[in-house]
Amino acid sequence: MMMPFSGAVSAANWQSSVVAPTTVEYDSNPLLLTSKEKGVMRTIIAPDYNLIGQFDQDQLRLGMGLRVLHSSDRSVVGNREDPNLSLGWQRTTETGGFGLLAQYVESSTLSGAVQQTGVVTSVDGTQKMSTLTGNWSSAISERSTLANQLRYNHARYDTATLTGYDEYANDFTWTYAWSERTDIITGFEARRYEPQITSTTTAIATNSYIPSIGLKHQFTDQLEGKVHIGVNKTSGSGGGQRGEGGASLFYRGERAEANLNAERSTVASAEGGFAQLDMVSGAWSYRLTELNRVGVEASWQDSKGQTPNTLYTYGVWASREFSPAWDLRLSLQYKERQQKGLPDAEATIAGLTLTYRYPDI
Repeated sequence: MMMPFSGAVSAANWQSSVVAPTTVEYDSNPLLLTSKEKGVMRTIIAPDYNLIGQFDQDQLRLGMGLRVLHSSDRSVVGNREDPNLSLGWQRTTETGGFGLLAQYVESSTLSGAVQQTGVVTSVDGTQKMSTLTGNWSSAISERSTLANQLRYNHARYDTATLTGYDEYANDFTWTYAWSERTDIITGFEARRYEPQITSTTTAIATNSYIPSIGLKHQFTDQLEGKVHIGVNKTSGSGGGQRGEGGASLFYRGERAEANLNAERSTVASAEGGFAQLDMVSGAWSYRLTELNRVGVEASWQDSKGQTPNTLYTYGVWASREFSPAWDLRLSLQYKERQQKGLPDAEATIAGLTLTYRYPDI
C-alpha cells in the first residue's frame, strides 16, 4: 500500500495508548440453556495497544489487542485467546479526505458481537471476521458534503450450525447543513450477502437496498438527537420490502450522561442471509463524586432471522477511579432470551474489572 508521506519520518508526531482491563466474573448460564444450566467463573485479560502517527496530511493507525479468557469449567466454556488487529491510513484534503482500514478480529460465538446479529447457538465456537473498509468524503458546497464508504466483510466459523459468509457493501451519504444546529442527511446503501459453500449450505446469495433520509439536531449544548427513516428491499428466500429507521437521544451534563436508541435494521447473519432486527437500548450514569460513578443499562432485541428470538438485557454498575491510570468497576447483569416453543433462557452475570490506562505520549 503506497502512502504519500510528506516530510521526514523523524518529523512525525506519534501518540500511543494502552488499555488493559482484567475482569473476574461469574456467569450462571453462559450458554443460555433452557434446562440443565451450568455456571462458570471466568477471568478475562484484554490488553489493547494503539499507535497513531501523524505525517502532515496523512495519519497512520495501528491497533493490536488480545482477549485471554480462562474458564473454571472448560466443558461449558473453553479457555480462549482471541486476537484483534487493525491497520488504517487516512489522508486529509482541502475539502475532505479518504482512507483505508483493515481489521481482523476473533471472538466467541457466545459474544455480544455475534449474538447481536440474531444468532442463537449453545456452542462456544469461534468467529473469524476480516474487514476491509475504504472511505471518501468531500465538501461539494459551503453547506453540503458527499461521502462514500466501501466495505468488505469475510466471516468464518468453526461451528457446523453457523454459515460463513462474504458481505459487500457500498454506502453513499449526502449531508446538508440546514442551520447551525440542524443537518439533513440522505443516503443509499447497497449490500450483497454470499454464503460460504459447503456440503451443508442451504443459504443463498442475497441483495439488500436501503434508501434513507434523516435529521440531526443539536437541541442544546448538552442534548443531541437524530432520526432517520428508510425502506429496505431484500431479495432471496424470506426477502421482501419493509420500512426501516431509528431515533436516538444523547445527553451529557455536568454530572449525568444518558442515551436512548431505537432502531429497525437488517444485518448479515451467521444463520444465513440477512436478519431483520428491532432494537431498543438505553443507558444512564451519574458522577457521585470526582472519583465515583454509578450507572444502569437496558436493552431489548427482537430478531426475525432463521431462528426468531427476543433478548432482554438489564445491568447496573458502580466504578471508582484511583488515579488517572487505574479504576475499578463492579457490575451486575441479567439476560433473558425468549424463543417460540421453548422455555425462557436466563443468566445472571456478576463481575469485577480492574482497568489500567497508559496515557498518550
